[in-house]
Amino acid sequence: GTKVRLFPQAPNLGGFSDPEVVWLSPPAGTVAPGPSDDRIYVRDAVDKQEPYLFPYLPPFYGDIHRPVEPSSDGHFDHLKIGSRDFIAAHAYGSLRRVLDIFEGYLGQQIRWQFWDRFERLEVIPLIDWDNAQSGYGFMEFGVSRDETGTSSPYALNFDVIAHELGHSMLFSIMDIPFEGRRTPEYGAFHESSADLVALLAAMHFDSVLDRFLRSTKGNIYTLNEINRIAELSDTRQIRIASNGRKMSDVTNDVHDLSRPLTGAFFDALVYVFVEQLQQQGLIGPGLR
Repeated sequence: GTKVRLFPQAPNLGGFSDPEVVWLSPPAGTVAPGPSDDRIYVRDAVDKQEPYLFPYLPPFYGDIHRPVEPSSDGHFDHLKIGSRDFIAAHAYGSLRRVLDIFEGYLGQQIRWQFWDRFERLEVIPLIDWDNAQSGYGFMEFGVSRDETGTSSPYALNFDVIAHELGHSMLFSIMDIPFEGRRTPEYGAFHESSADLVALLAAMHFDSVLDRFLRSTKGNIYTLNEINRIAELSDTRQIRIASNGRKMSDVTNDVHDLSRPLTGAFFDALVYVFVEQLQQQGLIGPGLR
């Protein structure tokens, strides 16, 4: 495989300031400068003024920064942390890692929903925009700014990247619905599914699981690294998976409407966790 260094959670969070070496599925030497491979390519735009908006689609034709080069042995784990090259490689590596994980679960390759028009996914790792988005043939990442004005690239936030890829994978598996079927409930299902992709992908980092179990002592309903989706700081996150929202509490905003479904799935995951603890003799029936 090919080595990259990834932050399991946003690097501005306590305990996650050091990236980890992760192996990706493409063999060493097969990932070209960019980074790019047969599924994904990074195009680091110099001055992309606006995010993509239909009918404007890839490829980006403006000036781009020099493509990131692999090391002499074909890996991308040598880049200086925080550099523009590192950000580009982190975006690529995170997307490839999540794709590897879920293709492993499905037992087959996920074909992009845009395969009939674009062979590969274009990734814009850094633009001056406080958001991130997944679209038809592309993903692009802006920057988050806190109350002090400090900026953090979304391309260094593994949860955000996994969430955006979750949308693309869902479109690839279920296809794109006709216009009349894109209801608020459909959008909420998409947002919940993308959040769950991020939650499950993060659990493939041993450091996340170790910290998670130490901090919760097994009570995984407390706020932790798993149920806080896309942490922006130690006290801010985009959504919480272990929420108690009811359908009677939510609005038609797709993100708000997604919360009860995500909470229900989180309850199901907790149920499986507790069942396994009892089956392995780690807790008794009473505690269960």
